[in-house]
Amino acid sequence: MSKKKKIQEVIINQKAAKWCFDKGYKIYPKAVEYKETKYKQKIATKFKLVVEFGSEKKMGEKEYTQKEWSIAIWSVYNYLYNKHSGKKT
Repeated sequence: MSKKKKIQEVIINQKAAKWCFDKGYKIYPKAVEYKETKYKQKIATKFKLVVEFGSEKKMGEKEYTQKEWSIAIWSVYNYLYNKHSGKKT
């Protein structure tokens, strides 16, 4: 399955995102790899997702590009909602 096809299958579920926010989950990208531009600026090129809940923080193993990480966050919202809310999307 191509990356383009996979991205199109992600469901943007605002109900799941709201549920995660209300429960205290924080999901965000953390830059793990950089490249330097010709002007000596550092630009992030690879990211890992961090899921924070209360005082716990867990970083995923998979790396994402700038274009992929926001889609991956929606997948995590859906996963957490389906697993812990007792409801399915």
